[in-house]
Formats: sequence, structure tokens, C-alpha cells
Amino acid sequence: MNILFYCSEYPPFTTGGIGSVTKIVAELLVERGHKVFVVGYYPDVQNLPEDSVVNGVRVFRLHKRFRDIGLATRAIQVLSKLGFSKPIVQSELTYTELFIWQLIKEQGIDIVELTDYYSFNWQAKSLKYRRFPVPTVLRIHGCCSFILEGKGFDNTAAKINDQHHFNRCDYISAVSQYSLDYIYQNFATNHFKKKIVIYNPIEDSFLSASSEADKNVILFVGKLTETKGCYSLLKAFNLLAGKYPDLEVRLAGNGDKATALSFVAPEYQERVKFLGFCSRQQIQQEIDRCGFACIPSYFENFSMVALEILGRGKALIYTERTSGKEIIQDGENGLLVNPEDIGQIKDKIEMLITDNSVRHRLSDNGFNTVKTKFVASRIVSELEKFYSEIIIKNDCQC
Repeated sequence: MNILFYCSEYPPFTTGGIGSVTKIVAELLVERGHKVFVVGYYPDVQNLPEDSVVNGVRVFRLHKRFRDIGLATRAIQVLSKLGFSKPIVQSELTYTELFIWQLIKEQGIDIVELTDYYSFNWQAKSLKYRRFPVPTVLRIHGCCSFILEGKGFDNTAAKINDQHHFNRCDYISAVSQYSLDYIYQNFATNHFKKKIVIYNPIEDSFLSASSEADKNVILFVGKLTETKGCYSLLKAFNLLAGKYPDLEVRLAGNGDKATALSFVAPEYQERVKFLGFCSRQQIQQEIDRCGFACIPSYFENFSMVALEILGRGKALIYTERTSGKEIIQDGENGLLVNPEDIGQIKDKIEMLITDNSVRHRLSDNGFNTVKTKFVASRIVSELEKFYSEIIIKNDCQC
């Protein structure tokens, strides 16, 4: 198969989970004999080449947004023949859009995957919701309206724009059942030919059975905000710090330190360690040195950090909200908490501090969950099957 991903945070660009996941999937697809292209818009990254091959994946990092006269001339001719009016093409189509159309034509692309987070709103409007000439999959990571709602903001305008973007896609592949349910409940989806959940993967090579570490070290990974559960953790820590003088919290993420410390009594604040932004390698090191992790967030679409913690063989206290229950079965492979219930968080932290057998059992079971359900080799096989079915169905309709 010839596969094109649209991704504007492909490594080594400063990246979040979408870029990391796209890289894992793209490189494994190449290993399995497929031809993979990644196209993204990188206006502020002039030091990276526009066209490069990275571990077999051909990556186009486009530095300009609007049409380039040299490339656009050929693309405009093609699009005009397909029924687009010349004024629309010339004045409103973006350089990225034209580039993708040209790649589809020149490289024989079989399937395109667009992310919901990088909405092609401006493209959808300019194309009057025209789709690409090959099957197009919408990968649901967390669309703009979804994220705004999770943070408590008004998302009315974002929903309209997201719907424009969704209208150009034929299929949905969601990273969690929770996110797929959100799309069902909030958008017109009758035009989608198939909707499926394919979880984000973790590399096979990242997995490592737990080595014993200091049980008194609690790790948190994420922005230092209420939404991510940082404040809930610190409130619980504050209740335990006097009883357990060796207890320490390590916070890997950016945020307001002063606000975070306001939830901890002055005599305990030196035991709160601020690590700032951490690279993936640094996060791996922090996971390996902690006794367990606690991420009692209010909102998670699907957390790669949770998989990484479990995949390194560490016990996890995690949110019971949103997609939390798709990863953790409470008391079996981790512990679930209500982020608003500080007493519950405190009790479950204390359980892992004081009961080695429970902590070890949860660590082992969590590791096995990732190894059997979320490892990249399995997830990419699911993706191959999904893509193949789409392409075969499309060929039969031609």
C-alpha cells in the first residue's frame, strides 16, 4: 500500500503524542513493505529539509502555507479539470492542499489519513467539502471542540469547523471508544462508511519489566494544571507527607510552580521536585526510578504516558473518567480514582506505599496489559487490515 499521513508535529520537531504515534506507525508500516509519506505544515522550522527520508518514511515539512506558483500551476490544472472553479483554486486553496493532491497523483497514493486535531477547516471551506480522490480516514485524537469541552470552554464555533473537516473524510479511526462516542453524539456521521477504534501503540522496544525502585517516589507526567490532575495529587500528598517523611513527588511537565506549591504546606514543599519539560528519554528514566505513578486527570482522550508507565512495569493510579477505564481495570492492572475525591487518591497512594504485594501485582498485570493489547506490532496489524479492507472496497466500486 502507498499511504499518506498528514502530521505537523512529526519528530524531531517539538512534538506531542500525535507526532510520536505517527512515527511509530509509519516506520513499522515501512518495515512491512508499504510505502509511506508524511506531509505537514512547519512554518517555523526552517532548519529541517522540506523533503527527506527518515527511517524509510518520506517526510515533507512544508514551510509555507499558501500556494507556490511553480507547483500550483500543475495542480491548478488538475483540480480545474475535476470541477473546481479557477478563482477558488487560485485564491483560497493552500499550498499544503495542492501538495497533497499532487502527491496522490504522482505517487499513486492508495489512502490518506488526516488527523482531527489539525483541522483542514480552511481547506474544507475552499473545496466546498470536496474529498480527496482516494479513501480518506479521519484519525480521532481529540478534535478542537472535544478538547475545548474537556477544558470547560465554549466549543460552539469549533464544532462547526470540525464538522467541515469531517465532511471530507470517508472513514473514522478513533484512538479510544470514548472519543468515538463523542463524535457519534456531537456530529453528523451518517456519511462515514465505517467507524472503528484502533488504540495508539507503544513500541515493542520500549517495554521493560519492572526493576525495584524507591516506593516512596511518586511520578506525575503532564502539564501542571488542575485538568491534568496535578493539583489533586499534590493535595493528597499534603495529607500524607507528615506521616511518611520519605515520600516525594516528582512532576515532569511545564506549568505554574507557585500555584502547584500552594497546595502543599511549606514544611513539605522541598519534597516536591519540578522537572520541567522532559524528553521522552528523560521520562523513561523518571518512570524507571519511581515507585509508582499517579495521574488523576479530569480529562484524557487516550494517554500515551499511561501506556509508557505500565509498559515499564510500574503501577499506575489513573483517572476513572473519560477513557481511563479502557486502559485500567481497577484493582487488576492499576488503580482508578475520581480526580475530585482527594481522600480516595490519598488512600490509594498509601496502599501502594505500604503494601508491596499489591504494588508488585499491579505492576506485573499492567505490564502484561500493554504487552498483549497495546504493543505496536499488534496495533499496526489491525491498521493494515483496516486499510486493506478500505482499499479493496474502493477498488470494487471503481
